[in-house]
Amino acid sequence: MNRFQLPLALKPPRRPSFDNFIAGSNRAVVGTLRDGLESAGWYFLRGPAGSGRSHLVASAFAERCRRGESARFIALSQPDQVELLAHTCGDWIMIDDVDVVAGVGEAEHSLFSALNRWRDERCGLIMSGRGRDRFELPDLRSRLDQAVRLALTPLDEAGLAQLIRQLAEEHEVPLGRGVIDYLLSRAPRNAARLSELIERCSRRAGPTARRVRSPGARTDCRLLIAPARPSGQ
Repeated sequence: MNRFQLPLALKPPRRPSFDNFIAGSNRAVVGTLRDGLESAGWYFLRGPAGSGRSHLVASAFAERCRRGESARFIALSQPDQVELLAHTCGDWIMIDDVDVVAGVGEAEHSLFSALNRWRDERCGLIMSGRGRDRFELPDLRSRLDQAVRLALTPLDEAGLAQLIRQLAEEHEVPLGRGVIDYLLSRAPRNAARLSELIERCSRRAGPTARRVRSPGARTDCRLLIAPARPSGQ
């Protein structure tokens, strides 16, 4: 698909917030990030891929800004974001996917230097990642251990079903009878992947908002779950 064939975005992108995060068994973690942060406190949000780490870090960022505090967001999974570590300051620093730099010597040293500076400047810090075990620099691991650990657990089946219903409503995708059960049995049981599937369905349905059906017309669900084909195939 070339740039002249991109579908028109009829609705604004979904904005992460605490209100549209399905907490499940993670209510205590959400409560801490929303209302329980200590001034200049450090926190490490740990969880598997697709557990909602990025959603919660972005929500915390938006909440600190709403309260009039200066907050800065660095997504280390994006290109050239490591360079921002040396120049970023504020009341709160949010670092998403911090473990992306684990094992990368120069990047680990940049992160360690930034952490020392933020400690001296009494900046609050929220980091997210799958864990801290893969970092090689001993002093960096020691510094990361000073952060309060907040552990996310994946959503159970009821939570995933609630997420599917919420996403479908937000994207104005009518779901037919049995679709949620079908998705839970066939699609990856992962909040991030389910979000991608509903968004893909929304783009395919377009302004017609056709109902996704199952099990009587499972072809629609199979199209939803299958990866999109490259243009021209």
